[in-house]
Amino acid sequence: INAEYGGKLAETRTLSGTLEPLQYDFYVFSFNSPLTFVLSTINGDADLYLTQSSSNPSYNEYDLVSATTGVEIIKIPEAYSSPVRIGVFASAQYINTSYSLQVSSDDPPVLGNKMRQDKDSSYSWGDIFWFMLEILFEIIV
Repeated sequence: INAEYGGKLAETRTLSGTLEPLQYDFYVFSFNSPLTFVLSTINGDADLYLTQSSSNPSYNEYDLVSATTGVEIIKIPEAYSSPVRIGVFASAQYINTSYSLQVSSDDPPVLGNKMRQDKDSSYSWGDIFWFMLEILFEIIV
């Protein structure tokens, strides 16, 4: 895991990345007011996971999730406390997944770190199980 970003966000900030299959990008956000995350997939299929309780949100460790084939949106409830951790996950169905993550707030949030977990990192059986369910669901629908 490598820290790649740090600094304060403007009122609206767009972050982008490209992931290989089964790879995550992680972000940590500190904030004073609720944040809204909008994940747009440019190429491939990316899903958005958010947690307060785990350093690395995933299929089986998250508080909020948006995992559709379209635009992913998560608005942090006012009851949430800072910081929150975001995970952007690339589906295995595509060679590369490119995304744009827009973060907006009334008060400028602080972006802590962007970390990457490569596909060669260890995955739990729960991650693999949920991944297979996602593929099965997309085939059925």
